[in-house]
Amino acid sequence: MKKLSLIEPQTMEKVISICQQYAPLDETSAQALQGIITLREYRKNEHVFEQDQFCGDIFVIVKGAFRLFHKTTQKEHTTWLGYDDHIISSLHSILFNTPAKETMHILEESVIGVIPYNDLLQLSREYAAIDKLHRTIMSVFIMEMQENLFATRFMEAADRYHYFTQKQPEALQRIPLTYLASFLGITKESLSRIRSGFRNRDNSFGLNNSYLRTAS
Repeated sequence: MKKLSLIEPQTMEKVISICQQYAPLDETSAQALQGIITLREYRKNEHVFEQDQFCGDIFVIVKGAFRLFHKTTQKEHTTWLGYDDHIISSLHSILFNTPAKETMHILEESVIGVIPYNDLLQLSREYAAIDKLHRTIMSVFIMEMQENLFATRFMEAADRYHYFTQKQPEALQRIPLTYLASFLGITKESLSRIRSGFRNRDNSFGLNNSYLRTAS
């Protein structure tokens, strides 16, 4: 039996609405942006783009969950997690015109708005609002990368767990623990012990990091 489409009549409006969370768009620029967007649906465990292949698109997640992972000869390393209302891409590909360093793995049935990066650049030259949107998306990408790097390099494991779940509280219900542990740079067993500690102690458990206290 053929599966029903996940794309609904209002899906394109949702893509534009998500983009407008980054920067406001007037009616003319919103229509121009809509003209370059393609709506796609993905099933669980499909790959949107793959490591060592070029990715020239930006992806607006209307519905669903995903992870980015980098594969070595030993194992997979989850580098990013996200779901609804998230915008993601391969920065290596769109900024440096090189193959992606990661694979985008779909974790739930997903609906995604696909924006060709070169088309977005062209619209940025024509519409001030889209130029601001483009610059804001890039700034958020870089800021989130820096925050994730800081957390994984300088926070203790319990602090990393607390910080991430404060930023993405839905993750515990939607992201498999194996991938969450990989993202946090710990074993699944360590993650289980940390989760147990948070359930059995007060909210100050694992808050020894001054940066975490400020950030949360």
